[in-house]
Amino acid sequence: MEHQRNIPESPEWLDQHLFVEFLKQDIPNFKSIDQFVIEETCAKGENFTTLVLRVKFVVNIEDDSQVSASYIVKLLPTTLSTRDMIASWKVFDKEKLSYSQYVPHFEEMYAKANKKISFGAKYYELHSQKAEELIVLEDLRNRGFKNTNRQIGLDLDHTQIVLEKLAQFHAASAVYYELKGPYPNLYDRNLCSEEDKFQEFRDTQANSLIAALPLFEAEHLTSALKSYTSRAPDMYQAFAAKFDNEFRCLNHGDFYCNNIMFQYDESGRISETYFIDLQMSRYCSPAQDLIYFILSSVSINLKLSKFDYLISFYHSKLVENLKLLQYSKNLPTLRDLHIAIFNHGDWAYPVISLLLPLVLIDPNEKSNMDTLMDQEKEGNQFRNTMFSNPRVIQHYKLILPWAFNRGLFEYEKKQN
Repeated sequence: MEHQRNIPESPEWLDQHLFVEFLKQDIPNFKSIDQFVIEETCAKGENFTTLVLRVKFVVNIEDDSQVSASYIVKLLPTTLSTRDMIASWKVFDKEKLSYSQYVPHFEEMYAKANKKISFGAKYYELHSQKAEELIVLEDLRNRGFKNTNRQIGLDLDHTQIVLEKLAQFHAASAVYYELKGPYPNLYDRNLCSEEDKFQEFRDTQANSLIAALPLFEAEHLTSALKSYTSRAPDMYQAFAAKFDNEFRCLNHGDFYCNNIMFQYDESGRISETYFIDLQMSRYCSPAQDLIYFILSSVSINLKLSKFDYLISFYHSKLVENLKLLQYSKNLPTLRDLHIAIFNHGDWAYPVISLLLPLVLIDPNEKSNMDTLMDQEKEGNQFRNTMFSNPRVIQHYKLILPWAFNRGLFEYEKKQN
């Protein structure tokens, strides 16, 4: 058998034997594995938490012919300090639970309402002692799914299709809550760390942004940003603020273009969209996913000028699907949703200050968790390069005053 391991970071225990049960599921008359190859799924700088690999097979079947197969594998990072930190966030526990329990239930709810909806890749449950070490998923590339160009951002067609699918996901999760009861405590926060290890990182990131404000013709925001960043919590670790009678649902939690894939028909029209990376989901207002997605992933000529329209479009699809699934509570109004956008507006700052520039810069080997967390020369160089990127400057000249004028840099402590 030919065996190629092209990724130095892949552990030795990641071998072909782990996948035999899945190959037997997927390939009728499976006989044996002829070739086994491990390769990267994306360029450096496209993934910041887990190690994502593609495992490829050439398989012999009973009639002596051969077929190909592949799977996506997610692993914890190999750098010990990063591995321990990410393990403490419980992202693998959350993602496995979402893929194995909640997403299938959501899809089943729509099937019972005579609507066929799929939200993402097939999940393969391991039955081995290494089950806690990795997540195995369908390789969506085999069905033609791909990401869009994150630096350009999504056009209106892509954006509306994503918002419709997001509304379907949110609606199902809200109805599930009413039928089955609360989600586990894992879903109270994006990252379930017991200790805040990011304060120094947040301070450094804020200082770098404030120092770069002259590049964006935004020196007048210095005082507001200094005040805001000295008081605002880390939204990724924060418990969701609660407001009376607010509509709540299961949010994707890391809902931006890298975690959204599209399939196209022969004419180039979008035929399907799937979500990936369910490791940071949180039960809260849908405002989180909406702010996160629109500000990070929609094209610059739409995200601000069409912001209110996009909220309205999403709302219409949310109500449509809540009705379809016979949601028992009062339906959220458009006004309710706009109020929620303001109430949960603290999500704007982490998206603008960190996620958006990472989306806009070119992928490179320095775009990783270790560099982001570095407080010395390498980290400072990366931040300076990031904020001086022409695309970042173009976006910041528009989005910083927009956020300021909406009051998104005014911190008000909220009740958890």
